Amino acid sequence: METQELVDIQSAINNFGCGFEEKIVSALGLQPGEDFSDVASLTNVMGHDCGSVRVYRNDTRGLIEKAAFLSIGMMPGMRYFNIHIIPKPQFNIPRFSFEGMLNAKGSQLSVDLYPDLDVSMNLDYFHQHYQRAHVAYQRARFEDDCLHIETSRLMHMRAACSPYLLLAYGIAPDNLEKFSGYAEAYLEDWLALCRMAMDLSEEEATQKIARRAGIMQAIIDADPDRDKVVMLFGEAITQRIEQATMLADLQ
Repeated sequence: METQELVDIQSAINNFGCGFEEKIVSALGLQPGEDFSDVASLTNVMGHDCGSVRVYRNDTRGLIEKAAFLSIGMMPGMRYFNIHIIPKPQFNIPRFSFEGMLNAKGSQLSVDLYPDLDVSMNLDYFHQHYQRAHVAYQRARFEDDCLHIETSRLMHMRAACSPYLLLAYGIAPDNLEKFSGYAEAYLEDWLALCRMAMDLSEEEATQKIARRAGIMQAIIDADPDRDKVVMLFGEAITQRIEQATMLADLQ
């Protein structure tokens, strides 16, 4: 592989997902938050800069509790990113999640609109509001020979996701943008849900808060890569990253 090709691949890895942050912040009128400034720039235990956390709040319509954008250089040539948008629990808006582990040998990516509700009892909700995601999922899984789409290998993720969790392993660098295109469809569905947001009942909102808290704690407890993050930053900073990017404010 030529040196310039390696440079181009690494540049693509380093910049992947940045357009989503710009689009989400602009569409919602989000403003930078100040409560996680201590992890805005991440320094590993060796004293090297290797990541960032950007948290936004105060969207123009008051729908969003927190929007978090995480990027970590796990090792030379490997980057983890996580985009996680947590709406306020009183609205019928799912959480938007787009994350992945990127490297030149093959990347893992996933995108979903996590509903924080009983999937089996709300199938009409998905039929009505996940139409672009449905089309993207069908194309990626059954028509696109460039991507290997699977169900999650983790039980707690299968239990928490929507019927349209899009997860791919071993993505070649040339196909990263293809997956990004599918993720754009999910984002469009999510932004549409924001535009037509409706209030939940007090009981429904309370159930969503409890369900969301249980799901997110289960993800943290079962995260197969958490030990790698602890090795980079230590336990205290890892917990701050989790609080900034994964947990709702009440947790």
